[in-house]
Amino acid sequence: MGAESGALLVLQPVMQVVQLAPYLSVLEDPGRALTVDEVRSDSLRQQFVPLPTGRTAFGVSSSAWWVRLKAQNPGREAVAWVLNVPHNTTDYVDSYEVRPEGTVVTQLAGDHRPFEAQRPASETFSFSYLTAPGASSEIYIRFAYDSAGIINVYQEASTAVAFAQQQHTKALWLGVFLGATLLVILYNLFLILSVREAPFFWYLLYASAATLTYLSLSGLGYRYLWHFSPQLSDTIPNMAVILFYMLAVQFSRSFLETRVRAPRFDRILLGLIALTAVSALLLFTGYRGVSVKLTLLIGLLLGLFPVLGAWLWYQGHQIARGYTLAWTIWSLTVIGAILRFTGIMPSDPFSIGATRFGMISQTVLLAFALADRINILRNEKLSAEKRELSASLKSRNELESKVLERTRELEASRHQAEILAREDSLTGLLNRRAFFERGNEEVGRALRHRHPLSVIMLDIDSFKTVNDGFGHGVGDKVIREVALTLTRVLRDSDIKARMGGEEFAVILVQTPQESALLMAERLRVAVQACQVAVEGRAAGRAGGAAVTVTSSFGVSQLTDGVDTLEAVLARADAALYQAKNRGRNRVCAANMAEPAVPHFEQLQNG
Repeated sequence: MGAESGALLVLQPVMQVVQLAPYLSVLEDPGRALTVDEVRSDSLRQQFVPLPTGRTAFGVSSSAWWVRLKAQNPGREAVAWVLNVPHNTTDYVDSYEVRPEGTVVTQLAGDHRPFEAQRPASETFSFSYLTAPGASSEIYIRFAYDSAGIINVYQEASTAVAFAQQQHTKALWLGVFLGATLLVILYNLFLILSVREAPFFWYLLYASAATLTYLSLSGLGYRYLWHFSPQLSDTIPNMAVILFYMLAVQFSRSFLETRVRAPRFDRILLGLIALTAVSALLLFTGYRGVSVKLTLLIGLLLGLFPVLGAWLWYQGHQIARGYTLAWTIWSLTVIGAILRFTGIMPSDPFSIGATRFGMISQTVLLAFALADRINILRNEKLSAEKRELSASLKSRNELESKVLERTRELEASRHQAEILAREDSLTGLLNRRAFFERGNEEVGRALRHRHPLSVIMLDIDSFKTVNDGFGHGVGDKVIREVALTLTRVLRDSDIKARMGGEEFAVILVQTPQESALLMAERLRVAVQACQVAVEGRAAGRAGGAAVTVTSSFGVSQLTDGVDTLEAVLARADAALYQAKNRGRNRVCAANMAEPAVPHFEQLQNG
C-alpha cells in the first residue's frame, strides 16, 4: 500500500533493509513543545501528511518533526526488529511505541544524550521492537535540535539478526576506510620529512580533517570518542566540516600554486577561507542555523574547484591533472551529500554509501596527485637543466649565428639591388636590360614549343610638346599614367617595359599577331581616355585641369624568318614609325601598307 493510503508496514520473519519512506507520515512542530499524547490526539493525528515522494530531508530547521509509522505482524511468531536512523548528528531522536493495549514504550537517542549500552550496537541511532504475533503497533519518532540543524528523517527497518549482520559488514568496511586513511596520512607524513614541501603539510592537515569529518558524520566519533559530552557532540561535527572546507581551500592554493599561477583566483580562495571563518564565528555566537546554512553554501561553491583545476591544466600546468580528477570525485561527493541534506536528492543506501566511498576515493586520489606532482616537478627540473645546457651551446654558437644572419642581410640587400637594377624607377615596369633578359627567355620557349609570340612597341605622341608646355613634372605623370594603363589592360603574364623616354615595349606570350593587333587597339583607346591632372600655371596652359595624350603602336610577330627578339622588335619599331608617319594615334602591323584600324573595324563588324 502507498503512503497516500495510510501505508502499513507488514513485518516479515526475515527483513534485510526495508526503506521506510513510503510508510511514513510527518508533522512539523515549530514550537518544539508538543508531547506524544498531544500528537496522538484526533486534531493533530489528522495533520500528519505522507512524505513527499523520495524526500526525507527538510534542510536546516529549528522545528521539531514528528514521524509516524504503523507496523503489523500477521505471522504466528513474534518479530524482533530494529528501526535504524542513519542521519546521526541530530540532537534528539526519540521513539514512542504505542502498543495495542495503549501503553507507550519510550526509547531516547540523539547525540545530546549518553550512548545507551542496551541499544543495538551501532554508530547510528537505532531502536529495538518486539511485535507479538497478530499484533500491530503505532510508532512515533521525534527529531529535534536545541537550536537548529539539518533534519533528515530517513529510516530503515531490519529484523534483529539481519541488522547484526549488516553491522558486522559495515564494521569491516569502516576498518578498511580508516586503515587506508591512516596509511595515507602516515605515507604523507614521511613525504613531508623527506621533501619538506608545503602541499604535503596542508594535505596532512586536510586528510586529518576529512577523517574527523567522517568520524562525525558516520557516528563513530559520537559512539567511541565524545558521547560523554553533549557540548562536544554538538560542536565537533559542525567544526569538523568547517575545518574540512577551510583546509581543502588552503590545500588547493598550495597544491596549484594559485598565488603565482592564478592571482585573481587566489584572492577568491582567500575569500572562501574568510567565509568559513565567519561560519565558525556564527556557530560559537549562537547562530547555529545561519552557520549551517552558510556551510552548505560554501560546500556548493567548493564544488566548482574542478573547473579551476581544469583551467590551469588547459593553461599548461600539468600538476593540475591529478588534482582535477580527485577533486571531481570530491565535488560529486560533497554536492551529493548537500543535496541529500536539503531534500533535493533522495536518501537511500546507495547515496549514503556513495558519500563514504567518495570520501575515501578522493583522499587516496589526492595522495596519488601529490606523487604525480613530485614526478612532474622532477621532470620540469630536468627540462630546466636541459634548457641551461642548450643555452650554453647557443652562447657558444652565437657568433656564428650573427655572422650567418649578417650574410643573409647582405644577400637580401644584393637581391634588392638586383631588383632595383631591373626595374624602371619612374614607372615600376621592367627596364630595357630586364626586358631583353626575360624577352629572350620567352622567345626561346616559343621557338621550342612552336607557340605564337607578338611584340607591341608604343610611343607617346608629341611628348616633347607636353614636356615643353607643361613641365617635366607633368611629363612624368603622363608616363606613369601610360604605364598604369598597360598594367590594367594587359595580362600578368605579358612582359611590359619602359624602353626609355616615352617609349614602351610589350611581349604578348602565346599570342598571334591578329590578337596582338586587337590588344594594341584596346591599349590605344585606353591611353586616349587617360586624363592627367595638372595644377597652377600648367592648368591654364592646358585650358583645363587635365592633359590628355595619344600613342602610336607598332605590332610584329615571331616567325620562321624573324626568330630573334631583336628582329621582332625592329619590325615592330618600323611599324610604329609607320603609324607616326600616317598621323599618329593609330596601330600599324609590320609589313602592312595601310593602318590597322580599318582592319580592326572590319574584324569587329564581321
